[in-house]
Amino acid sequence: MAYIFCTDKELHITSWDEELVKLTGKKTSEAQGKKYSEVLPRIFSGDNDALSLVLEKNKALILKKYDFHCLLDHMSADIRINPVRTAGMVKGVMVTLSDLSACSVARSLRYSQPFIDIGKTASTLAHGVRNPLNAIKGAVVYLSEKYAHEPSFGEFAKIMNEEISRLDKFISRFLSTSISDAGFTLTDINSLLKTLEAFTSFQAHASNIKSVYEFGDIPPIMASAFQLEQAILNVLNNAIDAMRSGGQLVVRTRTETLSSNEFAVIEISDTGSGIAGTMDVPSIPLDSKGKGFGLFIAREILQYHGGHLEIKSKKGRGTSVRLYLPIKREGSTAKGTP
Repeated sequence: MAYIFCTDKELHITSWDEELVKLTGKKTSEAQGKKYSEVLPRIFSGDNDALSLVLEKNKALILKKYDFHCLLDHMSADIRINPVRTAGMVKGVMVTLSDLSACSVARSLRYSQPFIDIGKTASTLAHGVRNPLNAIKGAVVYLSEKYAHEPSFGEFAKIMNEEISRLDKFISRFLSTSISDAGFTLTDINSLLKTLEAFTSFQAHASNIKSVYEFGDIPPIMASAFQLEQAILNVLNNAIDAMRSGGQLVVRTRTETLSSNEFAVIEISDTGSGIAGTMDVPSIPLDSKGKGFGLFIAREILQYHGGHLEIKSKKGRGTSVRLYLPIKREGSTAKGTP
């Protein structure tokens, strides 16, 4: 069984076959004219959009057993992308999906639609964030000068300035390139966690939650510091929100070897109400307010870094979330490390 669609040079869908209608539940009239990434998960070749790459190179591209990494499930398929030429000029591409995995593909794509819709508004949101961000930055500078004599305020003001600058750079990169075009640098996880410890201390204190951080001996890793920070913050915020007054948050770091590959592990545990059994991220439902979406984002960031996320929980005894990031030492060949 083959599933075929075509796009123009701007990646807008120009044809959508009946098999795709059955697969995705999207009628031809609903798909045509939209960018393909608004209907299907974006297809990447390395860090580049695969369809854009074919348009640029004017050469067919074959992706064997491509894993779509849908947020609530996954599917794999063989993908062939051919340039469509008219009078010798490239006018678009034809994409053929075949040999789809036996998982519930239609369910995967339909459940992914809310997240695709969220992605469609991301650019507008990024533009909208910039104005209040600049206002906040100006306020921080003013307060820093006014209360320069208070050391504790100066420390937090420095952190806020660094975070504002990092967010502004991220927004600029997001608006000009693919979201997957992250800048990887040598990142000290323990130092990053110490910053986040200070950043979340007010929130924990306000909720009467004790925070314990235990830092193991782990080497720096190649990572996007901003994306990694967001993944960790999502888990930390979930843990704090899950606990009542008097709870305890424990954060530990260590190294661990799995299948001959070495990983840096960040374990974040809470004493909240927990959930029954051990759960994988895709099985956690989202409510109408989007609660739980942070874990999906964290998982996607970990996977992009070649790592993974595990959740262990017991009803009435809290939850433990482990973030695994590959360590690539000199001379090593750890799988998944960028």
